[in-house]
Amino acid sequence: MNSRIIDNLLKEAWEARKLARPWKSGTKVGCAILCKEFGTVTGFNIEGLWMTSIHAEVCAVTELVRRNQKGIAIAIVADTKLFTPCGACLDWLFQFCSHNSLVVVQNEEMETMRFTLKELCPHYPVQ
Repeated sequence: MNSRIIDNLLKEAWEARKLARPWKSGTKVGCAILCKEFGTVTGFNIEGLWMTSIHAEVCAVTELVRRNQKGIAIAIVADTKLFTPCGACLDWLFQFCSHNSLVVVQNEEMETMRFTLKELCPHYPVQ
């Protein structure tokens, strides 16, 4: 996947991050998923006042489902030094994205890491 596409995906994730509502942690997260046939969907984290939260990846996946799309590349951005999607988010991403999807994570210092979904969760059950 060319760098211009990745740069645009990261830009959309940073834009989505502006909508985050991290009431407790203060950590804003944005996600952009490139669809196989549509374009891009985005999501952001929303923390509940008690125990529930919606992670940015799950927020974006709901839009994938609404549009009946499959993701092929994922950008996740946050103001956290080093991070990857949590296990619950990986589960959602595996269900609605290609297992070979590129996952690019970037922090506010613009440090970037690249993986495939399969690298992040190599023993995920394939159906």
